[in-house]
Amino acid sequence: MTASPDLAVSFLAAFNDIEAHLRTQLRAKRSDSFRWMVRIAEKQHLISKEQAETLDAFAELRNAISHGQYNDLRPIADPRPDTVDTIEKIRSLLLNPPIALNVLPEQKVRSYSLEDPVSRALEVVRTTEISQFPIYKGTEYVALLTTNTIARWVASDLHDNAQLDARSIKEVLDYAESSDTAVFLPRTSTAQEIIDIMTGPKLPWSVILTEHGKPHQKPLRVVTGRDMRTLMDMLKIY
Repeated sequence: MTASPDLAVSFLAAFNDIEAHLRTQLRAKRSDSFRWMVRIAEKQHLISKEQAETLDAFAELRNAISHGQYNDLRPIADPRPDTVDTIEKIRSLLLNPPIALNVLPEQKVRSYSLEDPVSRALEVVRTTEISQFPIYKGTEYVALLTTNTIARWVASDLHDNAQLDARSIKEVLDYAESSDTAVFLPRTSTAQEIIDIMTGPKLPWSVILTEHGKPHQKPLRVVTGRDMRTLMDMLKIY
C-alpha cells in the first residue's frame, strides 16, 4: 500500500503515465482532451467500459489535486489508498495488456475436415469439455461445428426412424444456423479485445486464434464463452 504522504504524488504519476500512453497510442493532438482519449480507447479495445468510467471519475480528482486549493503545501483533495491502487492497476493493464493466449489454459484444438466421420467429434464431446470444432476443406476454413448444431442434427435425424443416419461432418453441418460463427484474430490479441468481440453485437460462438488471424492458418486456440471468466478476471481493477 502506498504511504499516505505520497498518495497524491503516486496518483498523479499513474494518471500522467496513462495520459501519455493514450496520447501516443491514439496519436492524439495536444488539444485532445483526456476524456476524449478515454472514449476512443474504449472503442479501440484498449480499456474496458469499467476502466473508462473509472478514469473519467479520476480525471475530476486529478483536476482537484493539480488545480485545487492547498493547505501547508498539501492538496486538500487527497486520493484514498484504494484509489491509488486502482489507478495503478489500470496503468499496469494498459501498458502491459494481458495476451489471451498467455493467460488461458492450454488447449489441444480439435479440427476436422468435411468428410471426417461425425463420430470423431462426438467422442471428443463425450470425453472432454470441448464443444466447438473448426472445420476445413484442405487448408481453408469452411465452418464451425458446435454442440448446438450436433443437437439439432440428433433431434431431426432421430425423428425419422429413431436412428442417426448422417455419417460425415458435412451432413451434420446442414443443421448449422447462421449464428454458428467464429471470428479469427491473431495470436497477439489481448484479453480485452476478445471480450469485446465475444460480447459485441455479432455475438460469435467463438474466437479462433491463429498466427496472424487468417482463416487458412493453423488454429492455435478456440476461445469460447467458457473462457470469459478467466479473461475477465485478468482485467479486474477492484
